[in-house]
Amino acid sequence: MPLAKRLFITGLVCLVVLTGGVGATGCRRREKPDAIWQPPDIRPLIYPRGIAYSPLAKEFFVVDRVARIQRISATGHFVNEWQMPEQEHGRPVGISIGPDGNVYIPDTHYHRVIVYTPDGREIRRWGSFGTGRGQFIYLTDVAFDTKGRVFVSEYGDNDRVQVFTPDGQWLCQFGSFGQADGQFSRPQSMVIDGDLLYITDACNHRLVVFTVDGKWVRNMGSPGSDPGQFRFPYGLDQDVDRNLIVTEFGNSRVQKIDRETGKAIWVWGRTGRDPGELAYPWAAVSDRAGHIVVVDSGNNRLQILSHR
Repeated sequence: MPLAKRLFITGLVCLVVLTGGVGATGCRRREKPDAIWQPPDIRPLIYPRGIAYSPLAKEFFVVDRVARIQRISATGHFVNEWQMPEQEHGRPVGISIGPDGNVYIPDTHYHRVIVYTPDGREIRRWGSFGTGRGQFIYLTDVAFDTKGRVFVSEYGDNDRVQVFTPDGQWLCQFGSFGQADGQFSRPQSMVIDGDLLYITDACNHRLVVFTVDGKWVRNMGSPGSDPGQFRFPYGLDQDVDRNLIVTEFGNSRVQKIDRETGKAIWVWGRTGRDPGELAYPWAAVSDRAGHIVVVDSGNNRLQILSHR
């Protein structure tokens, strides 16, 4: 299928406005967040879309819609910030921390990965526009396995995952555009747990599980608003108990999901502007102290939960 047609179909699906809600309330957790991070403690956030936690530094890194990276302490205070080199054609939708403690940015609309030190100094970059090996259309996320390999997800004409060495040398790839097993429609976020790779297959409203060697294992979830169902799952992370934390753009909520069964453990959030309510959230991340920081994108803030 031509790129333009694929992008039109993906965009058409993703433009369907879906209201938040939960069909069953048995696993809904308490409504109020433990805290909200916003100015004056941090700099103003302009529609934040990605967050990553550095276990080495015990800090958070957030990317927002003005292509700015903001570094935030474990207690929610501004540390430093820097600007991506270009933003005219679009801004990043993801951010990751590598095992080396550096910041990896899938520079979505510039078809490349850029690696920075925590203080914002560029170390290296790789990638170009295209569908070949080591080329990208729209990058979404970066993940790392225990062998040191770097996984990069993307969509457009390239709905796939490519695998690289730490310095950006291409190793392999898997996945394609579609709805069948082993296919994607906007793979948005990734988590690697041992030999398994979990991916939010956003426009297919499900989670997809592969081995780190690219073999499809199973799908989890279906379209909907009940616990264990999804509407445009964008964000993905793990808590301290290795449960999956799924952020749903379409349902304006966060779910904790059993990584083996796909069942919801709890559900938090609903559409709105008050504390405990969310507007088009893109991501959430867990730290090692048991907190979950939710990127409340449409409300330009971060909401903090305890993980239990």
